[in-house]
Amino acid sequence: MQQFLQSAVHDLRAAHRRAAIAAELLVEAATDLERKDLAAQMLQGFSQTEELLTGISKYATVLTGTNYSINSFPVASAVRFALANLDPIISETGAQIVVGELPEIQGDRDRLTELFEHLLSNSLKFSGTDPLTIAIAARRVPEGWLFSVQDNGVGIARKYRDRLFVAFRRLHGADVPGAGLGLVISRKIVEAHGGRIWIEDRDEQGVTFCFILRPVDGS
Repeated sequence: MQQFLQSAVHDLRAAHRRAAIAAELLVEAATDLERKDLAAQMLQGFSQTEELLTGISKYATVLTGTNYSINSFPVASAVRFALANLDPIISETGAQIVVGELPEIQGDRDRLTELFEHLLSNSLKFSGTDPLTIAIAARRVPEGWLFSVQDNGVGIARKYRDRLFVAFRRLHGADVPGAGLGLVISRKIVEAHGGRIWIEDRDEQGVTFCFILRPVDGS
């Protein structure tokens, strides 16, 4: 399945690029506003398709544990990389990120950076009207380390929560950018590390994603 998805994305992306180039030429060659507008809509569609192909490619990469490099490392470093990657949108939204004390674990730093990036992106997309605060924390539990990413954004209605980790189930339609794969990829990453991920029930505004990862031996 992993090889199939990567091969399919490669072939689809090649055809997609040829069509996108043709659309760009149409925009340049169009002599009236109506044709320019139609060509621009085609380009927008191609942009959305490229985003979807990128999401599928990332999903294929994390589908199994064969591409993971497991080592001991401080989780704080993965969070720092994720925050650096998201710095433009964090600055744009004015979000405040509060990071608690985080442990050292056994895992793939690059994959866990991607995990935090997806969860933080989810909070940043659904920030609401109030100033956004995102808190990242961890505490020891019998299974390992329990991590939480909590925000005070718009939250997720309980009736939609069973759809969160299903591929291409976008609760807000095309109004919010993304391929609808971020949380699916997050679950695959956590499961490949022998853990589990879920959304915590809360009555307050916002949402809290929780996941468990195994600790470094003896910690």
